[in-house]
Amino acid sequence: MAKVMKVLDVQLTQLKTNPVQLEIDATGEVSSSGWSNSRLEPRVYIQFPADGIQDFDFVADPPKELAQQVISHVAASQTWANPPMHQLKGVRVHSANNAIEAYL
Repeated sequence: MAKVMKVLDVQLTQLKTNPVQLEIDATGEVSSSGWSNSRLEPRVYIQFPADGIQDFDFVADPPKELAQQVISHVAASQTWANPPMHQLKGVRVHSANNAIEAYL
């Protein structure tokens, strides 16, 4: 597992469920073909962040064999069940080279 090279976009969708669920969709770039299992890994806190922003790492499994050295796109989705909506202002998705925030 490694962080993807760059986050390009992050979108949030509040699902109409009870309890509330938040769908987080991210797109990004990796440095070669052959990356798999892209996903958003939430950072774990003892106390929810004071700024109301939950951090996620955008990670994927790099190729196990030689791969074509070409910028490739990856996507990941995470459904966050029962987020603390009274504290949550948005999410920040981190890659190896940047981070993008999306707000509710």
